[in-house]
Amino acid sequence: MPMRHLRHLWSIIAYSWRAIGPRRIATRLLAYSTDAAARGADSEFDARFGTDTTTGLTPAEAALPADRRRGATMYLPSMDDDLDAMLAALAWPDEQIRRATFIDVGSGKGRALFLAAMRPFRATRGVELSPVLHAIAERNLAIMRQHRALAAPIELELGDATALTVPTGPLIVYLYHPFREPIAAQLVDRIVAAVAARPRPTAILYGHPTLQRPLDEDVFCRGGLFRRQHAGARVTRNFRIGWSIWSNQDWLADVPGPTAALRRSA
Repeated sequence: MPMRHLRHLWSIIAYSWRAIGPRRIATRLLAYSTDAAARGADSEFDARFGTDTTTGLTPAEAALPADRRRGATMYLPSMDDDLDAMLAALAWPDEQIRRATFIDVGSGKGRALFLAAMRPFRATRGVELSPVLHAIAERNLAIMRQHRALAAPIELELGDATALTVPTGPLIVYLYHPFREPIAAQLVDRIVAAVAARPRPTAILYGHPTLQRPLDEDVFCRGGLFRRQHAGARVTRNFRIGWSIWSNQDWLADVPGPTAALRRSA
């Protein structure tokens, strides 16, 4: 086995031991090893476009700052069907989609962002802390533009989720388990503050990989703006790979004042 493959394997073992824990690894390893669909990350996206979005990278391999690695998770690509299922369950009208910005926080190599940009969003944006993943995403974006496969404007930002600039207008924030609770809480606080100041339809789409413990639901309820609107899962032989949608539609309905209807559609 080439040395780089050995280093990658060791990095994954070290990451899994710390992030997932030896007990969970021990109790679920057999189920995971016999479930190809649960392990799968290749949706044929790369084969279709010639991009590089499939291979996972640990926080160390992604060259995240040392003080952020413990709070980060391993890059794994979203599956096309999972994102399709979330957007279908969200069921925003076409007119609202055309006025909305889609932000993938922890956008990695860009697969979910590119899938979103194939839809008629007003804008799409990826925010990634890793310079390694960001550089790969930029190369992938150039390929996608050559294919003329994108319907929406797209922007890649090398930046920190805790300093996210929240755009105006309807907003969809996508999280594929990019970090743990402390960073997620800071991100949600920024979204809550921005949306409370300028009320508009907002949703957080959250998915998580097979073996990792999902974020505590209390993270999404911070500030009282969001409630779980939908939940679902991709079912494999031994696992339910879950996702949830957190929306502020109930909060918007209670926004007082004569401009409440305008705010709900802003």
